[in-house]
Amino acid sequence: MRCQALAIWWNWRRKLVDIWELRKQIGTSPSENVKEETKFYRGVEDIQTSLVDFPSNPYKALFTMVTSTWGNVWCTDKWQSTFPENRYFVVKAVLGGKSLPGALESFSFTFEIAGPSRSAFDQIARARIGAIFASMGWRDNCHADMGFRIPEYVWQNEKMRQQFMKKCIELKHWYVDYLKTGQANWQDARAIIPISATHRWSMAMNYAALQSFMKQRLMFSEQADTVAVAWMMRQRMMEKFPLLGSYLRPASDWAKRCLEHVGNDEMSQAFGCLFRCSGRWPCDVASEKYTFNTSCSDRETMMNQLGIYIPKGDENIPSSEDSFSSLAISDKNLFCAQ
Repeated sequence: MRCQALAIWWNWRRKLVDIWELRKQIGTSPSENVKEETKFYRGVEDIQTSLVDFPSNPYKALFTMVTSTWGNVWCTDKWQSTFPENRYFVVKAVLGGKSLPGALESFSFTFEIAGPSRSAFDQIARARIGAIFASMGWRDNCHADMGFRIPEYVWQNEKMRQQFMKKCIELKHWYVDYLKTGQANWQDARAIIPISATHRWSMAMNYAALQSFMKQRLMFSEQADTVAVAWMMRQRMMEKFPLLGSYLRPASDWAKRCLEHVGNDEMSQAFGCLFRCSGRWPCDVASEKYTFNTSCSDRETMMNQLGIYIPKGDENIPSSEDSFSSLAISDKNLFCAQ
């Protein structure tokens, strides 16, 4: 009996060890005994975005979905019998809104984001239809090494910047001291963390949802690191699928007019942006219609800090006159693939 009990205990112990080794390997064990360290990040500097998963050929998926309506029951694999230039013609029609939009939901992209503030994540995670989010836990990990993102306006004012840093460090000390009080206190300690703390998450969106997300979040009427995440995601799409990336634009670019404030529509203004328009497109709204005399975000500052080029409002907008020969080599190879 004693040997049997010892064997049961040993097997339980071995499985427990195996589970912890597994959790370490796949990254699901909590961060513990983290050395206290505090880094500060200016504006939108050092934000990381990665496109970690994507369809092998989204253009083939679009073509297949949108041409499925026509032909008899055995009319399959139309891609195979269509010239690359005509495949491009069909895909352009879908992207340009000339066909049923459901095909745009047929494939998804997964991104990993690191470094924006928690407040930026809270804005971005409002996306619902066609979007999935997985966020770093604030009660499941020790965040003694968390950093803080300082808004550009605060950074440029030395006195304000020093005050900002001082208060963040004080909060960090308080947080670390609270963690030392005993078990099951990470959940309570997270209440101390300010929303300027740097955050990490993953997100997946089908292409239709991604377009809708970008129409809003690429506009400079949003918080700077919220806008920066969107432009960096677009950059990753431009690198992998330039044609799809080119159709990710702010809503104002498609409308060719300012949408940050909507004319003199009083009802729209009641729910509108409190900040001055960014100037991306001409705005005729009187100054008394907004509360703050600065825009939320600045294109030039963002480009310098992110190290990417952000097109102007009227620059490189996709057109029906674009030709197959103008495609990037990577896209052209996908349209030519069997």
